[in-house]
Amino acid sequence: MLQPFYLGLVDVLVLFGLAYTREIPHSAAEGSTLSTEDMKILASDYVDLVIVANLVKRIITGSYNPFVKNKHGRSNENISSVMLKIKISTSVIVVCFINRLRCFVSAHPDAEVVRVKLLIFGAFLATAFVLGILEFLHVKSELIEAQLQDH
Repeated sequence: MLQPFYLGLVDVLVLFGLAYTREIPHSAAEGSTLSTEDMKILASDYVDLVIVANLVKRIITGSYNPFVKNKHGRSNENISSVMLKIKISTSVIVVCFINRLRCFVSAHPDAEVVRVKLLIFGAFLATAFVLGILEFLHVKSELIEAQLQDH
């Protein structure tokens, strides 16, 4: 039942790739006239795009295999739902971090905007930390359960 959503994500990934490849020649043409600060922003934009594409790919493969397919894919693609959430939240944190970096590199960052963005970034970090603790507790409880079953 979820397959149409995954096909939609594949479409998004293809369109994202096309937009990315269209942008490269444009950036190359402007590259010689950009300042060092502008190049930092451009580099962070490209890293941001790659991370978002990886995030979409991770959602497709990480959730399709365990939740849709009856047969799981490769062993390295079989992850728990909590681990998938941790990987996704890590990618979101990196994208958010790159956006904060872009904000700090800009000529005149607004202090109130920076404060709000840092608070949002802190919320993402706290969420990832909580998810990490939940995964740790989940793994430990499975180990304890396995030990109890062995005895």
